[in-house]
Amino acid sequence: MSSPPAGKRGFTRIVVAVDGSEVSLRAAEHAAHIAKQDGAELLALHIVPAPQFEVQGGLADNYANARRNAKKWMKEIEDIATRNGVVAKAEIVVGAYSVVDAILGYAETMKADLIVTGTRGTTPSRRILVGSVASGLVEYSGCAVLVIR
Repeated sequence: MSSPPAGKRGFTRIVVAVDGSEVSLRAAEHAAHIAKQDGAELLALHIVPAPQFEVQGGLADNYANARRNAKKWMKEIEDIATRNGVVAKAEIVVGAYSVVDAILGYAETMKADLIVTGTRGTTPSRRILVGSVASGLVEYSGCAVLVIR
């Protein structure tokens, strides 16, 4: 694909929120494609939420395991970006009390003009068409949000 026509503004910085689920990998594919098309910077973001309850093995071990797992599939995100001819910067944020607030704060700090996310991630419920994170992003984001099924 070519860059946007003269006078048409494309995206410059895209945040793709990923959680390792199949739908988040599809979201990464779309984000990488858009980044290539618009010549945008691609930022892959994973949020490790603070546990709501005391965790067995301690908080530090919990976060270390979550970070280790995220690094495994963040490599897949980087591979998706490479296949699409773009470079993705991967970021893992640990200990967020609100996943939605953490994504929105990151997007604002990075001056993103598009957030891409999946409809639902690792939550098993099929009754929820748009997950709570995606809904929160759509409702509260100061930039465009693309939700992928």
